[in-house]
Amino acid sequence: MGGQYVLPRHLVAGLVWSALARRRRSFVSDALRVMATVEAPELVGAENIPRHGPCIVTCNHYTRPGFGSWWLTLSVTAAVATCRAAGAEREVHWVIADAWTYPDRWRSHLITPATRWAFRRVARTYDFVSMPPMPPRPHEVAARASAVLQTVRLARALAGRGGMVGLAPEGGDMPDGLGRPPAGAGEFIGLLAAVGLPVLPVGVSEADDRLVISFGPTFIPALPSARAERDASVSGQVMAAIARRLPIAFPGAQA
Repeated sequence: MGGQYVLPRHLVAGLVWSALARRRRSFVSDALRVMATVEAPELVGAENIPRHGPCIVTCNHYTRPGFGSWWLTLSVTAAVATCRAAGAEREVHWVIADAWTYPDRWRSHLITPATRWAFRRVARTYDFVSMPPMPPRPHEVAARASAVLQTVRLARALAGRGGMVGLAPEGGDMPDGLGRPPAGAGEFIGLLAAVGLPVLPVGVSEADDRLVISFGPTFIPALPSARAERDASVSGQVMAAIARRLPIAFPGAQA
């Protein structure tokens, strides 16, 4: 399904230079330039995108061969930016994995450290947050906690100026459709919502070889009184809202 999405060489070269030189770049500017080189996605429910004001952009982790996770963030960011009001904050500050992880030792020892080095520099360049996956391995617990605090501080700042945080709650590729977020994802989203960022649910899919990005109404997740229930409850609310933005044929979508 779908065609090949290839990043323009000049963007890759510019990003590498900025990362090595520790220079900031505008992700929304890069996203708009890159998306101008491919067929424009179909936008559904664009009226649900806040014209101004803060939100948490939450989307399914849609990827396939030829459409990597970077295209997910690029396409959603560009779509949101085109619907924001003049003068409103258009940058989406994504929470990204700090490395690719693998079950085998060979790739774990070679590829994981290389991607960790690269992803942290990309995060610094675009003012993203890089975070170890959930559940964290024992040696990553402190790094995960630090990344959560960094994101909450960023969310507080963005709430005051109408900015946006972006994340895919599933936390990794889901080749079989929608997946269940890892433990802790709902608690994390609840923390961000509590500082004044409503959730904007986004479903990403493809139909007739065209990318489709569908937006639902923003909402504040309801928090159960029992703290032990909050993680699963918030995750369930967010993923249900995303599922409603996907076609019925998409595995895990809701009628």
